[in-house]
Amino acid sequence: MRRALFCVLVSAVAAAHAETADRNKPILVEAQKGTYNDLKQVGVFSGNVIVTKGTMRVTGEKVELRKDPEGYEFAVVTAATGQLARFRQRRDVAKPGAPEEYIEGLAERIEYDGRAETIKLITRAQLIRLENDQQRDELRGSLITYNSRSTEYNVDGAPTAGPEGRVRAIIAPRNPSPAPDEPAQLKRAPAPEPSR
Repeated sequence: MRRALFCVLVSAVAAAHAETADRNKPILVEAQKGTYNDLKQVGVFSGNVIVTKGTMRVTGEKVELRKDPEGYEFAVVTAATGQLARFRQRRDVAKPGAPEEYIEGLAERIEYDGRAETIKLITRAQLIRLENDQQRDELRGSLITYNSRSTEYNVDGAPTAGPEGRVRAIIAPRNPSPAPDEPAQLKRAPAPEPSR
Protein backbone atom coordinates (compact mmCIF):
# COMPACT_ATOMS: atom_id res chain seq x y z
CA MET A 1 0.00 0.00 0.00
CA ARG A 2 2.79 2.47 0.93
CA ARG A 3 4.62 1.70 -2.30
CA ALA A 4 1.50 2.22 -4.43
CA LEU A 5 0.76 5.54 -2.73
CA PHE A 6 4.39 6.58 -3.19
CA CYS A 7 4.26 5.68 -6.90
CA VAL A 8 1.16 7.82 -7.40
CA LEU A 9 2.74 10.73 -5.54
CA VAL A 10 6.00 10.56 -7.46
CA SER A 11 4.36 10.07 -10.86
CA ALA A 12 2.35 13.22 -10.22
CA VAL A 13 5.62 15.11 -9.84
CA ALA A 14 6.88 14.06 -13.27
CA ALA A 15 5.58 16.25 -16.09
CA ALA A 16 7.78 15.45 -19.07
CA HIS A 17 8.72 12.34 -21.01
CA ALA A 18 12.19 11.22 -21.99
CA GLU A 19 13.49 12.82 -25.16
CA THR A 20 11.47 11.00 -27.85
CA ALA A 21 13.98 11.82 -30.60
CA ASP A 22 16.55 9.63 -28.80
CA ARG A 23 14.78 6.47 -30.02
CA ASN A 24 15.92 7.03 -33.60
CA LYS A 25 19.52 8.03 -32.83
CA PRO A 26 22.49 5.69 -33.36
CA ILE A 27 24.40 4.26 -30.41
CA LEU A 28 27.99 5.45 -29.97
CA VAL A 29 30.23 3.36 -27.69
CA GLU A 30 33.69 4.30 -26.39
CA ALA A 31 35.65 1.75 -24.33
CA GLN A 32 39.09 0.26 -23.78
CA LYS A 33 38.01 -2.96 -25.47
CA GLY A 34 34.94 -4.57 -26.93
CA THR A 35 33.43 -7.23 -29.13
CA TYR A 36 30.32 -7.04 -31.30
CA ASN A 37 28.55 -9.81 -33.22
CA ASP A 38 26.57 -8.17 -36.02
CA LEU A 39 24.71 -11.37 -36.91
CA LYS A 40 23.47 -11.87 -33.33
CA GLN A 41 23.25 -8.10 -32.64
CA VAL A 42 25.11 -8.53 -29.33
CA GLY A 43 28.11 -6.62 -28.00
CA VAL A 44 30.19 -6.48 -24.82
CA PHE A 45 32.41 -3.48 -24.04
CA SER A 46 34.60 -2.93 -21.00
CA GLY A 47 37.03 -0.45 -19.48
CA ASN A 48 35.68 3.03 -18.69
CA VAL A 49 32.75 2.62 -21.10
CA ILE A 50 30.79 5.63 -22.36
CA VAL A 51 27.60 5.01 -24.34
CA THR A 52 25.62 7.84 -25.95
CA LYS A 53 22.33 7.69 -27.84
CA GLY A 54 20.96 11.14 -28.59
CA THR A 55 20.67 12.94 -25.25
CA MET A 56 21.11 9.70 -23.27
CA ARG A 57 24.60 9.10 -21.85
CA VAL A 58 25.56 6.01 -19.83
CA THR A 59 28.90 5.29 -18.17
CA GLY A 60 30.24 2.24 -16.37
CA GLU A 61 33.00 -0.35 -16.29
CA LYS A 62 31.20 -2.90 -18.48
CA VAL A 63 28.27 -2.63 -20.91
CA GLU A 64 26.43 -5.50 -22.58
CA LEU A 65 24.31 -4.40 -25.56
CA ARG A 66 21.68 -6.39 -27.41
CA LYS A 67 19.16 -5.63 -30.16
CA ASP A 68 16.11 -7.86 -30.68
CA PRO A 69 14.67 -8.79 -34.12
CA GLU A 70 12.17 -5.90 -33.94
CA GLY A 71 15.03 -3.43 -33.43
CA TYR A 72 14.52 -2.70 -29.72
CA GLU A 73 17.73 -2.14 -27.78
CA PHE A 74 18.67 -3.50 -24.36
CA ALA A 75 21.70 -2.80 -22.20
CA VAL A 76 23.17 -3.92 -18.89
CA VAL A 77 25.72 -1.56 -17.35
CA THR A 78 27.86 -2.55 -14.38
CA ALA A 79 30.11 -0.32 -12.33
CA ALA A 80 33.67 -1.00 -11.29
CA THR A 81 34.06 -2.41 -7.77
CA GLY A 82 33.16 0.23 -5.21
CA GLN A 83 31.93 2.66 -7.91
CA LEU A 84 28.54 3.53 -9.40
CA ALA A 85 27.42 3.38 -13.02
CA ARG A 86 25.60 6.50 -14.24
CA PHE A 87 23.01 7.52 -16.82
CA ARG A 88 21.66 10.93 -17.84
CA GLN A 89 18.89 11.81 -20.29
CA ARG A 90 17.10 14.99 -21.28
CA ARG A 91 13.31 15.01 -21.11
CA ASP A 92 10.99 16.46 -23.73
CA VAL A 93 9.90 19.99 -22.92
CA ALA A 94 6.27 19.91 -21.75
CA LYS A 95 5.45 23.35 -23.17
CA PRO A 96 7.29 26.35 -24.63
CA GLY A 97 9.21 28.28 -21.99
CA ALA A 98 9.28 25.33 -19.57
CA PRO A 99 12.61 24.65 -17.87
CA GLU A 100 15.03 22.16 -19.43
CA GLU A 101 14.85 18.91 -17.48
CA TYR A 102 17.25 16.00 -17.13
CA ILE A 103 17.00 12.70 -15.28
CA GLU A 104 20.21 11.31 -13.75
CA GLY A 105 20.60 7.89 -12.21
CA LEU A 106 23.37 6.11 -10.33
CA ALA A 107 23.63 2.49 -9.21
CA GLU A 108 25.97 -0.49 -9.15
CA ARG A 109 23.97 -1.98 -12.04
CA ILE A 110 21.75 -0.27 -14.62
CA GLU A 111 19.40 -2.18 -16.94
CA TYR A 112 17.90 -0.44 -19.98
CA ASP A 113 14.89 -1.93 -21.81
CA GLY A 114 14.15 -0.09 -25.07
CA ARG A 115 10.91 -2.00 -25.71
CA ALA A 116 9.35 -1.14 -22.34
CA GLU A 117 11.19 2.22 -22.18
CA THR A 118 12.36 1.49 -18.65
CA ILE A 119 15.60 1.95 -16.76
CA LYS A 120 16.27 -0.09 -13.63
CA LEU A 121 18.82 1.13 -11.10
CA ILE A 122 19.92 -1.77 -8.93
CA THR A 123 21.86 -1.57 -5.61
CA ARG A 124 22.75 1.79 -4.02
CA ALA A 125 20.30 3.35 -6.45
CA GLN A 126 19.76 7.08 -6.76
CA LEU A 127 17.58 9.04 -9.22
CA ILE A 128 17.72 12.83 -9.56
CA ARG A 129 15.55 15.22 -11.58
CA LEU A 130 17.23 18.47 -12.63
CA GLU A 131 15.60 21.68 -13.88
CA ASN A 132 18.01 24.02 -15.66
CA ASP A 133 20.89 22.11 -14.00
CA GLN A 134 19.45 22.66 -10.50
CA GLN A 135 18.56 19.53 -8.51
CA ARG A 136 14.81 19.35 -7.80
CA ASP A 137 13.82 15.77 -6.87
CA GLU A 138 15.84 12.87 -5.53
CA LEU A 139 15.02 9.21 -4.83
CA ARG A 140 17.21 6.67 -3.05
CA GLY A 141 16.66 2.98 -2.50
CA SER A 142 17.87 -0.48 -3.34
CA LEU A 143 15.92 -0.70 -6.62
CA ILE A 144 14.49 2.17 -8.65
CA THR A 145 12.56 1.59 -11.88
CA TYR A 146 11.98 4.62 -14.10
CA ASN A 147 9.43 4.32 -16.91
CA SER A 148 10.18 7.12 -19.38
CA ARG A 149 6.94 6.50 -21.31
CA SER A 150 4.62 7.01 -18.31
CA THR A 151 7.11 9.15 -16.30
CA GLU A 152 6.53 6.91 -13.30
CA TYR A 153 9.16 6.02 -10.72
CA ASN A 154 8.98 2.95 -8.46
CA VAL A 155 11.44 2.62 -5.59
CA ASP A 156 12.02 -0.27 -3.18
CA GLY A 157 14.08 -0.29 -0.02
CA ALA A 158 16.40 -2.89 1.41
CA PRO A 159 18.47 -3.06 4.60
CA THR A 160 21.34 -1.39 2.74
CA ALA A 161 19.08 1.44 1.47
CA GLY A 162 18.96 3.28 4.78
CA PRO A 163 17.56 2.99 8.28
CA GLU A 164 15.30 -0.07 8.51
CA GLY A 165 15.42 -0.60 4.73
CA ARG A 166 13.36 2.48 3.96
CA VAL A 167 13.47 4.54 0.80
CA ARG A 168 14.20 8.26 0.77
CA ALA A 169 12.54 10.85 -1.45
CA ILE A 170 12.94 14.60 -1.77
CA ILE A 171 10.20 16.09 -3.95
CA ALA A 172 10.45 19.79 -4.78
CA PRO A 173 7.29 21.84 -5.32
CA ARG A 174 6.35 22.69 -8.87
CA ASN A 175 6.10 26.41 -9.63
CA PRO A 176 2.94 26.72 -11.71
CA SER A 177 2.82 29.36 -14.43
CA PRO A 178 0.20 32.10 -14.02
CA ALA A 179 -2.97 31.63 -16.03
CA PRO A 180 -2.90 33.52 -19.35
CA ASP A 181 -6.03 35.53 -18.46
CA GLU A 182 -4.70 36.45 -15.03
CA PRO A 183 -4.03 40.21 -14.79
CA ALA A 184 -0.47 41.36 -14.34
CA GLN A 185 0.43 42.56 -10.87
CA LEU A 186 1.05 46.29 -10.85
CA LYS A 187 3.71 47.82 -8.63
CA ARG A 188 4.09 51.42 -7.61
CA ALA A 189 6.95 53.11 -9.44
CA PRO A 190 9.73 54.42 -7.21
CA ALA A 191 9.55 58.11 -6.40
CA PRO A 192 11.72 60.21 -8.72
CA GLU A 193 14.95 61.46 -7.26
CA PRO A 194 15.12 65.22 -6.73
CA SER A 195 17.03 67.02 -9.48
CA ARG A 196 20.17 68.91 -8.56
